[in-house]
Amino acid sequence: MIDRKTLIRRLSLAVYFAAAFLAFLLLLFPLDRIKARLENEVQQRAALDLTVSRISPRFFNSFTLTDVVLSDQKGKVLFESPSVRTSVSLFNLLRGMLSLDMNAKAYGGDLLVKMQQGGGQQHFVIDADGLDIASYTALRDYGLKLTGKLGGMVEMSGDSGRGRLWLKGLTSRELKIKGFSIPDLDFDQCWFEADIKGDRMTIRKLELDGKELKIQCLGDVVLRERGTLNLTVKIKPSERLAREQAAILSLLRNRSADGFYQFGIGGTLAEPLPRL
Repeated sequence: MIDRKTLIRRLSLAVYFAAAFLAFLLLLFPLDRIKARLENEVQQRAALDLTVSRISPRFFNSFTLTDVVLSDQKGKVLFESPSVRTSVSLFNLLRGMLSLDMNAKAYGGDLLVKMQQGGGQQHFVIDADGLDIASYTALRDYGLKLTGKLGGMVEMSGDSGRGRLWLKGLTSRELKIKGFSIPDLDFDQCWFEADIKGDRMTIRKLELDGKELKIQCLGDVVLRERGTLNLTVKIKPSERLAREQAAILSLLRNRSADGFYQFGIGGTLAEPLPRL
């Protein structure tokens, strides 16, 4: 039987070597390599520019990205966060695979990103909760005055994926489409569900539920180049809104028994063309 002094000495040596190993990982962990790998992967896979001002270790497999900015090739900011806490799987890294979990505070809400890549496969999940769309710079750059809270999940495996998003308290003010003024709108709840396969997104559900207007939409969007649209839209205005917009609604002749007007939208994302 091991005596007490021998046991204490062996435990002390084990603690010492464990501490030395952790210190070795903390000091020599390739943080710059991970930073460069992240920036390169985003640029190659998504044709977007990712910049990180600084990367700081928190534990031997965790670190913090400071001042994270994601922008397009023209320099327009698509996402930004002052701090992103990131953890990496050492086991997968030793096997030549990249596996990251990233948690960020952004736009007044929480954003979780999980990414795995290696062995000819790639998989990522984006989970958002409570993002304030009014603080999103890209919307303001397009002159859109929108407010509301956004959440949901997007999951991709290779070139296939699916997304489910929700919006609460969505409001639109002073909106214009092709020079036409759109009445100020308020929606209590909004839902969006879509499947992605290659360069095609199939909208399974798009519903905006408000007291003055209800909108439903189904169809396909080709994501390459300018983005081709093939959508079927249904709208149901309130009696008050129907009276105010009688001239526009008179152009929509396909009206169902439950009060929904139906029309199509073709063209591209930049130049949508209604099919009445």
